[in-house]
Amino acid sequence: MVEHNKKIAIVVQRCGLNILAGAELYALKLAIALAEKNANVEIHTSMSDDYINWNNHLNQEEWISTSGKPLLIKRYPVEHTRKRILFGIVRRVNFKLNKYLNKFYQLFSSLLDFIFLKSQGPWCPSLWKYLKENENEYSLIIVKSYLYSPNHYSLLKTSSSIKKLFIVTAHEEPEFKLNFVNKSLNKSDILGFVSQAEKKLCHKIWPNSNTKPSLQLPPGFDTNEAFEIPIRHEIKKVIDKKFFIYIGRIDKNKNIEFIFNHAPKNCFIVFAGDLKIEFPKDPRFKYIGRITEFEKKFLLQKALALVIASRLEAYSIITAESIYNNCLVLALKGCEPIDELIENYGGLSLSALEFTQKLTEIWENKFDKNSIQIKCNKIKEEKTWESNAIKILNIFKDK
Repeated sequence: MVEHNKKIAIVVQRCGLNILAGAELYALKLAIALAEKNANVEIHTSMSDDYINWNNHLNQEEWISTSGKPLLIKRYPVEHTRKRILFGIVRRVNFKLNKYLNKFYQLFSSLLDFIFLKSQGPWCPSLWKYLKENENEYSLIIVKSYLYSPNHYSLLKTSSSIKKLFIVTAHEEPEFKLNFVNKSLNKSDILGFVSQAEKKLCHKIWPNSNTKPSLQLPPGFDTNEAFEIPIRHEIKKVIDKKFFIYIGRIDKNKNIEFIFNHAPKNCFIVFAGDLKIEFPKDPRFKYIGRITEFEKKFLLQKALALVIASRLEAYSIITAESIYNNCLVLALKGCEPIDELIENYGGLSLSALEFTQKLTEIWENKFDKNSIQIKCNKIKEEKTWESNAIKILNIFKDK
């Protein structure tokens, strides 16, 4: 068990029961799984519930009951919102210099990366200051995702006396090639990956990461049945029709325009999640807002298929959840972690032309969905939060 019953700290950019984004939900579910194994776990995060504006809307402390020990979420104030103009400028400068004038970028990367992280947000230095000043209370720091300042500085500012597990969440994107990522990797004792494709990508971009021990820690599933609650009237109206479903953040970084542009004229696609773009006024598309876990499960079980076109994912929880719920996945081919899930557990990875054709075939009942074997039982057995918790607690064995 954890050394001398010291605490485990999990650091993530924002976290709360009503925040359903990928890294944030992952951190919460992993923390609950560890607490249910009677580990003393705390999540350290910002007070924000918004990943762009970085407000201070959430309470500084929140206790969550588990079947084991209670879990504490400790939140720290954000000093300012995203400095959009400065962030936009330094982001472009970093990318251009790193790509075209790499020697110049290397010379000034410490300053440029600092400005990048600070202006992006959430800037909450009291978080990493607290961990540094109280590091003797912790035996392990787990950092989920590479991109944000609390995650980076929690690795850099705490001493080597604490073991550090960095769950990288690598993406094929310019940000992952900036020098602060390499510093985070070097300060970590163990790396965590959510897919083989992500691990391969990390080793390709940062070859030194290949020397670190690593754990495979794919997201698990809720083993408890989703609590049945009344379905909203808006959703009841949807399920009376044929529909495809998109679930997740609705913004340009998820390649959402591809779905808008490649949907055939005679289909109906329902979108659920955080809306970050102007939603088109088109009878083919309907936005139903955020949904509960029960509503998500219900929609996946009723939909013709899940559609997804994201290019930049370390892992796709919604793809895995669709397979888990025996829902066919139609994905735009080329995102390796999604392609990996489909290859191992079933679904369709499609070119742009095939994507439109398959939507049309399914909508017109010209496609036999039984021709695709969806291995929902296999994915249930192989990906669990409990197995992730056991792998992490085994770090402390034979110390």
